[in-house]
Amino acid sequence: MNRWMRRGIATVALLMGFALPASATSTGIDYTDQWWGGQSESGWGVNFIEQGTTIFATLFVYGSDGTPRWFVSTMESGGTTSFSGDLYSTTGTYYGTNPFNPNIGVTKVGTMAVNFVSAYGGSLQYVVNGLTVNKTVIRQSFRNNNIAGSYMGGMAATASNCHSGVTNGAAFINGGLVVTQNGQNVSMAVSFFNGGGLPTVCTYSGVLVAQGVLGQIANGTFSCLVNNGSGNSQSNAGNFNLDNMTMTQDGFSGVYTGSDQYCTYNGWFGGVKAPM
Repeated sequence: MNRWMRRGIATVALLMGFALPASATSTGIDYTDQWWGGQSESGWGVNFIEQGTTIFATLFVYGSDGTPRWFVSTMESGGTTSFSGDLYSTTGTYYGTNPFNPNIGVTKVGTMAVNFVSAYGGSLQYVVNGLTVNKTVIRQSFRNNNIAGSYMGGMAATASNCHSGVTNGAAFINGGLVVTQNGQNVSMAVSFFNGGGLPTVCTYSGVLVAQGVLGQIANGTFSCLVNNGSGNSQSNAGNFNLDNMTMTQDGFSGVYTGSDQYCTYNGWFGGVKAPM
């Protein structure tokens, strides 16, 4: 990123007090989602609900007679990407009982462990009455997210491997952020004034792919145009990826990696919804 643009971007970021939506868990990646073995193993699945370093799992499978089985586990991680705990079967009050009178029975049947190799996949092992089952699991996706709207935000990253007179360090592209979306095709335009006081727009484009409740943009492209009063001239341009994207009613954010003709960037990209 050229020097004059970086100075202007950093100034905008400071004036905005820019902040991205925070993760819901202290482990960095929130594994809360519906997980399964993929289309070839349709019919069974496991729900993971994560709070802090604890996951509560509900596993729905079938017995040898084809009737449904339900198991639960509370798994702990200690702050890693691996979780484990005891596995239980439960009995309870008939759902049609009115008034409802809780009468819960809990029986330990074995153990459950999951090791996440990425934000989107991992390996699951569970033991039921001595029978060990190993599965590869992924997040189940059944609806694409739509993030179109107006935000305050952009990129906040660390620049490294810089050259052409550009130094390593903090890099910001923050301002008004307008996102348009057509199907899975997304365009994210950040508007701000550069260090020379000239209007600048950086546009990030790519395909938003659902990964369960998360989103991912791989192999996106971006370019920045500066309005010098007599027309637009291109400055920074390059490629980027957005991973582990979380999307809420307040905004969206994701892990950003990218590069242009000056530097390599690692950080965050996203925004908070602008006031109506």
